[in-house]
Amino acid sequence: MLRSCLAAFASMSLLLTGCSSGEPAGDKVTLVVAWWGNPARTKATNAAIDLFTKKFPKIEVKVRPSAFPGYYDKLNTEFASGAAPDVFQDDQVRTYAAKGLLLDLGAHQDVLKTDALGKEFLAQGTIDGKLMDVPAGASPMALVHQPKLLEGAGVSAPTARTSWQDFAALATKLAGGLPKGTWALADSSAQHNHLQVFLRQKGKDWFTADGTALGFAKEDLAEWWTFWAGLRAKGVVPPADVTSGSAGGDVSQDPVAAKKVAMSVYGTSISLPREDWKYGPLPGEAERPGSHLMRSVSWAINAKTKHPRESAQLVNFLLNDPEAGRALGLTRGVPPNSAIATSLAAGLDPQDQQIAEYVAYLREPGNSGPAPAPDPTGGKEIRSDLLTRHTQDVWFGKATVEQATEAFFQEAAKVLERAS
Repeated sequence: MLRSCLAAFASMSLLLTGCSSGEPAGDKVTLVVAWWGNPARTKATNAAIDLFTKKFPKIEVKVRPSAFPGYYDKLNTEFASGAAPDVFQDDQVRTYAAKGLLLDLGAHQDVLKTDALGKEFLAQGTIDGKLMDVPAGASPMALVHQPKLLEGAGVSAPTARTSWQDFAALATKLAGGLPKGTWALADSSAQHNHLQVFLRQKGKDWFTADGTALGFAKEDLAEWWTFWAGLRAKGVVPPADVTSGSAGGDVSQDPVAAKKVAMSVYGTSISLPREDWKYGPLPGEAERPGSHLMRSVSWAINAKTKHPRESAQLVNFLLNDPEAGRALGLTRGVPPNSAIATSLAAGLDPQDQQIAEYVAYLREPGNSGPAPAPDPTGGKEIRSDLLTRHTQDVWFGKATVEQATEAFFQEAAKVLERAS
């Protein structure tokens, strides 16, 4: 799949746009860059930034890597005190754009080139026609499975044509043939990105296009929670106490990372154990794909940076320079620059090769849906905090599906009203 595209993209590699805008005039300038991520991401990003400073010796870059917990609290404090970084990793574009904190990147197209990134990626960072951040990588949702476990149980892997009902039946059959302490499927009921695919297959989404209301009905959320509750009751997915360890974002506690499940919906920028995992589309994707070329994270520039041009040069280098692409690899998902993604293919290990091929599959017409509009202010609170809390109420018997659904919708409406 991706290999078949090598010839088509070969000529594009000659057009990759590095930071060829020249060095800044005058004295040396200093940029501060912040991001969150694991040690592998930090090591790769530092290597790419070292390449940048060698190419632009008049630009010094100070780095502020961190873990995800507390990242936004610290960033918000820095913005409030006037000490925010020049360039920062972001996944809340509308929230920061609404506060006037983001530089309009479209005003710096002479330095920051976006031609090779693809409109489906750029749309996710465009607010009122202005490009407010750019994708650092792709992390579309995939269904992952361990072929050996499925084969041992006499079960065929699901495909895009497998309905959700047939998927449940397949997982139930699989559960009966697995080793003790292993479940057929990870519980996706608290995973907002997984729910989004399900909603988009219905022609809906998390929010309306204008961001003023939820984009789905109570019946949709109740159907989602009921689906997973049925599998949990049968022992097809792990019990709540096993699943809850990763519900707050601790990837190390995810049943997939802990090798406790045979299948799961999973983001492609999240590292799996280096075993024989296969990637493919989710159930129900054939008729109306719910997956999209979702960004993993993005790069944004502080609207009040003293060095907008140099900041744009750095972001351009990280996105479009071939050497930077090799240094970064897939640490933020598959590069959004299609030519760089293709150029990396030959050097990837078998698992990363699969991820790149899956993203290439989604790039093909008809295999993914259009990009949704950026989430409204308050979207993260609704998608992550409210969904997790009310899902856990269902898990642990504190509320019925109907009660949790009603409470979720009431609280979500208040968040959106407060943010408007």
